[in-house]
Amino acid sequence: MILRPLLLALGLTLILAPLSEAQTIRRPPGYEDPYPVESLARVMGEMHYLDFACKGRQSQAWRDAMVELLDHEAPTRGSYRQRLVDRFNEGFRIQERRSPRCGAEEEMVRQSLAIEGEALSEQLRRTYLN
Repeated sequence: MILRPLLLALGLTLILAPLSEAQTIRRPPGYEDPYPVESLARVMGEMHYLDFACKGRQSQAWRDAMVELLDHEAPTRGSYRQRLVDRFNEGFRIQERRSPRCGAEEEMVRQSLAIEGEALSEQLRRTYLN
């Protein structure tokens, strides 16, 4: 059961890594997000909005990835699953309110989110491997 979240974290790292090379997020040394899976769900919601807004309604890759995350982290209904769904929806609404223009502005936001998502995925990987 521990392998599933690890594989998901590694997969997300591979998806997010190419997008993350342009910028870095400055965090205090040794910073660990207390809720990395919930934060990752929010990042995925933000990425989903950007794809949805710029690529169209048919773009569901991030929503599908969120469903996979839910299947691994919270396969049954309950408060934890609902928190993850709420964080994904919160991320979607954050970007919806910002409504970055598709193009250079959207790409900068996407790169910043990719860096954050990569850091969260790495934190999860370290947690499950160490």
